[in-house]
Amino acid sequence: MAKEPVTADSVTQAILQRITTGQLSPGDRLPPVRKLAEELGSNRNTVNKAYQMLFELGVVNNGSGRRGYTVKRGAQAGTKSRSELLDYFRQLSVQLAWQEMAAGVTSGEMLDLWESAIAEVLGHSKVELIFFECNDSDTVEMGRRLIEVLALPVTYRNLPHFYDDPAAILDQYDLIITTYHHLAELTEAISALGHPTDSVVGIETRVAPDSMLRIARFPRNRIGVVCTNENTAHMLKHILSGYRAEWEIEAASLEEPERVRSVAAGCEHFVVTHTSADQALALTGRTPDVVVSFQIDEHSVAYLKERIHQVRKDRMRRLRTEGRPTPAFE
Repeated sequence: MAKEPVTADSVTQAILQRITTGQLSPGDRLPPVRKLAEELGSNRNTVNKAYQMLFELGVVNNGSGRRGYTVKRGAQAGTKSRSELLDYFRQLSVQLAWQEMAAGVTSGEMLDLWESAIAEVLGHSKVELIFFECNDSDTVEMGRRLIEVLALPVTYRNLPHFYDDPAAILDQYDLIITTYHHLAELTEAISALGHPTDSVVGIETRVAPDSMLRIARFPRNRIGVVCTNENTAHMLKHILSGYRAEWEIEAASLEEPERVRSVAAGCEHFVVTHTSADQALALTGRTPDVVVSFQIDEHSVAYLKERIHQVRKDRMRRLRTEGRPTPAFE
């Protein structure tokens, strides 16, 4: 299931729940903004906004000074015992179970949903992700895009970084993400180290719709394509070839400057990727007809989110099997 964004309202309700049930008492300090943001998989701006909302509601004291935000004296707080708290949440769980049953959810599906939710909340900040791509421009752009669509921290590095110390990478990160172009390469390298290959997840990149729409309107057939590297050039040529059989497509990478000049001189429509646009113009003196941008396929993102959820669930099950305490908020 795709994770819903953590909003300021949900953070506010979580703090109010703690105060109402007595988990936070008058005078207690609210969790540090950075720490709570990491635990909830939110960001500091969202938590800051929630704390400001609580201040405006008169529930907490001003966050100035070293103590930060504290629960205001006179704020509504409970005095429930541990057993009373458990009974209270059991009643809420029973109500939710009735609602799910009325909606046709099976008992097995209920358990899976609850286990997934618990793992997501308590183990959210524990999933370590790293993304690898072969060139600096795509590494940075796609790495930042993954952070945006996942709403999670993602380390991103150029592919050669993996081979500097692959054992350390495998030990530190739960999931290794790369594009389909490098999936076989990384899978083989990880298998050779005796590490489970299911720790590698591939994502598919597609030509952005606006770029493809402009290319599809080309009236003539000779198309030149220039990309930063050979792999991307072959990939983009293959994609375009599938749209119009009559197109004559020549592709080149910036790794071959003379070839780039030849392709630009001989084509009727000139297409370059956004990461190669400046260098292609400098090499050829020709302004491209279309500067192509890419986006991460939404189905790849959905699958990646499922894998992240599975990592959390597996960790929770392992902790329970070993009899160790599961992660919890401080």
